Amino acid sequence: MHTRLLRIGEAAQHLGVSAHLLRHWEVEGVITPPRTATGARRYDAEALDALSIAVKCQQAGMPLRTIAQLLNGQRDDRKHLIAEQRDAINEQRARLERTAAFLDHVLECSHPVIQECPSCRDFAAPGP
Repeated sequence: MHTRLLRIGEAAQHLGVSAHLLRHWEVEGVITPPRTATGARRYDAEALDALSIAVKCQQAGMPLRTIAQLLNGQRDDRKHLIAEQRDAINEQRARLERTAAFLDHVLECSHPVIQECPSCRDFAAPGP
């Protein structure tokens, strides 16, 4: 990992995001990098690790407010938040698995119309 402090552009490049995104995340409270006497942001290894976690959490669909609380909140306060997010991800995973199974079925389905196929109708039925 880097031992020197990175400028915002270097940090953005390291993370594969834009400098604008890092500025936005600062406004949203995801991270507050230290600044030089002239006001330039600097990112150390710990900040880069936190931002890497933020990128991955956002890619998983987690809202920025939640990411900020996860990274900056008190440990006891985060436990409930973590459990909620884990449960939401597990529900999303189950929906994705059901959809993938449906799509696998559609590849093999010989019915020309959804209403003629019991499996397609089951997937189309209201519910989780």
